[in-house]
Amino acid sequence: MQAKTAQVDKKAAAEKKALAEKKAAAEKKALADKKAAADKKALADKKAAAEKKALADKKAAAEKKALAEKKAAAEKKALADKKAAADKKALADKKAAAEKKALADKKAAAEKKALAEKKAAAEKKALADKKAAADKKALAEKKAAADKKSKSTKANKKANSRPQIDSQQKRDSRTELLTVSVSLNTGKIVAIASVGILASAILVSAMVFIAG
Repeated sequence: MQAKTAQVDKKAAAEKKALAEKKAAAEKKALADKKAAADKKALADKKAAAEKKALADKKAAAEKKALAEKKAAAEKKALADKKAAADKKALADKKAAAEKKALADKKAAAEKKALAEKKAAAEKKALADKKAAADKKALAEKKAAADKKSKSTKANKKANSRPQIDSQQKRDSRTELLTVSVSLNTGKIVAIASVGILASAILVSAMVFIAG
């Protein structure tokens, strides 16, 4: 009876031990499963976090790149605008300088022309004044010479008035004598001619008478 009881106790103890071992194994497995699940979840969370971080990093990099590109484009545009403004200003300055130079050249040419015309007018006036002075001088000298000659003539005329009167009287006397002489000679010629004509008339009459 005791042996049977001991066997039953031994069996019960074995079953209890087996049950305990089975429970321990089940708990161990459950714990392992829980740990594996936790590890899996942690791994998944870590992966998700890494992916999230990678995505965030990628997004941040993209935003950073976009911002850099935007900044570069803005700087490039600003530089282009600055260059365009500088070129425009340089062109305007060049145009203004060219217009200023053209105006200065035009003014210089006008002043040069005016100076040349003024010089030519001055030379022309000087020449005219010189000619007028020369003409005036020549006229004065001519008048002075004429006055001198007139005075000299008057003086000579006054000094020679008596001899000239005597000469004139002598010439008048000679003229009268010549006139008388010519008159006498003419009278003689007329008388001789008249005698000749009369003689011819008588001769012709005599011939006519003889012939008749």
